[in-house]
Order: sequence, then C-alpha cells, then structure tokens
Amino acid sequence: MAISLRDAEDELAGLPLVAAVAGTMAEMKALRDRCLEADLPATVGCPVGAGKG
Repeated sequence: MAISLRDAEDELAGLPLVAAVAGTMAEMKALRDRCLEADLPATVGCPVGAGKG
C-alpha cells in the first residue's frame, strides 16, 4: 500500500527533519516516490540556508 505525498507531508509536518541523502532534484524525487510506494513517509526539500554564503 502506498502513502500519498499529501499524507506524508501531513505526517511529517512540524517534526525535526534531517538530510539523509544528497543528489539531483530528479534523483531525490525518484527516491521520495519509491519511499511513498513502500508506505514510508518522505519529503524532498532544500535545507534552510543551502546555497547561500
């Protein structure tokens, strides 16, 4: 059974999240989709302050 992106985002809202892996946006979206298909809540995003400095 797969979890939807919306349900995953709702489940993870407000929780402290940490970067687990790094890659291209396409790779990260593919990884997120595989997690959701396996019923594992996952989200993709850019850490606050990334790319600045």
